[in-house]
Amino acid sequence: KQSVSTQSKQWYQRRVHGEFSSTPEPEKFDMCGIFAYLNYLTPKTRKEVLDVLIAGLKRLEYRGYDSAGVGVDGPKTGSTTLLVKSTGEVQLLQDKILALKDDINFDDALNAHVGIAHTRWATHGAPSDLNCHPHRSGESNEFTVVHNGIITNYKDIKQFLID
Repeated sequence: KQSVSTQSKQWYQRRVHGEFSSTPEPEKFDMCGIFAYLNYLTPKTRKEVLDVLIAGLKRLEYRGYDSAGVGVDGPKTGSTTLLVKSTGEVQLLQDKILALKDDINFDDALNAHVGIAHTRWATHGAPSDLNCHPHRSGESNEFTVVHNGIITNYKDIKQFLID
């Protein structure tokens, strides 16, 4: 019998190649995953934080997903949150992060650091880097968010945030 992770990967490959619609088979592959990391007064490098986030996402792979992303404190003082997102397996996200190592400043050690990671199962909007989570609030970068499921009251939330 195949593991759920193997089944998920096979289903994802069939979905990517257009063998069936974007609606997942609910009995097996209908979950997203969120993993967060916070360190306070424990110096960690940005690379260590990213490694923890990627390891957390890998532990969630059995749930099924079509894309993944991470958000961490940016590499420069006062910079925006660094978002790295990718469609496909978590390994593709990890490869993308490694390819950006010169821009990310892996060796920068911080006493306080926050990171969030997400695996997405698209129910609305196609799997794409744009639709991957995390999302940021806009140019002001006031907050970064991930969520599971459909936000049915998004108009109310948007109005609240605008006001």
